Amino acid sequence: MVDGSGVTLVDAGVGPVGGEAAEWLGVSGRLPRLLAQVGVEVTDVDAVVLTHVHLDHVGWASDGVRPTFPRAEYVVQRAELEHVRGGPTYLSRIRPIEDAGQLRVVDGETRLRGMRLLPTPGHTPGHQAVVTERAVLAGDAFVHPAQARWPELSYVYERDPAVAATSRRELLALAAATGVPIAAAHPHPTLKVQPETTHRADGWRIEAGVSGGDGREVCPPYRVQR
Repeated sequence: MVDGSGVTLVDAGVGPVGGEAAEWLGVSGRLPRLLAQVGVEVTDVDAVVLTHVHLDHVGWASDGVRPTFPRAEYVVQRAELEHVRGGPTYLSRIRPIEDAGQLRVVDGETRLRGMRLLPTPGHTPGHQAVVTERAVLAGDAFVHPAQARWPELSYVYERDPAVAATSRRELLALAAATGVPIAAAHPHPTLKVQPETTHRADGWRIEAGVSGGDGREVCPPYRVQR
């Protein structure tokens, strides 16, 4: 997000070729190259909000030695930091940021550069969403559009499925109240949520993301459980 106050990233992508997440997912990230294509260099980034500390969201946070974005403050919830501290992802991606004095730790709902950081625990203990005037950036609170219809459907890697379902319901209610779409990281849908009309889901009508020639997003199956 680019505005008069600077450049803010939400999450730091999969990471480069050879990185842990790139190997795991079978793809490599393109974040620095994509930023350069819109005229943003790594030195232009002022803030990086981490929705949570999983490898596919912090792959470009640092190179294991120094932060990728040398002028940015990285923002994470305290509950998330304490959850991962000492683990391999913390050691390889987050500790270099902390050692450089660029890590900002927040507790609960926080205002940042005109955005609202909203705790949405469940997928991880300190997961957070980012609420802007144009979208609710939900991180991994949703990993499939089916979870908008049935928020109780849990992802196999959710830390606390019951808490995650509550977070999903809260985000759906927020989107319905504000009229802004929910944008999630997997599998890249947007969700447009409207107060009850037809095709009800907890009193909401939900339309999944739009892309491609037929006007509908095709989403691959994900492992879910009740």
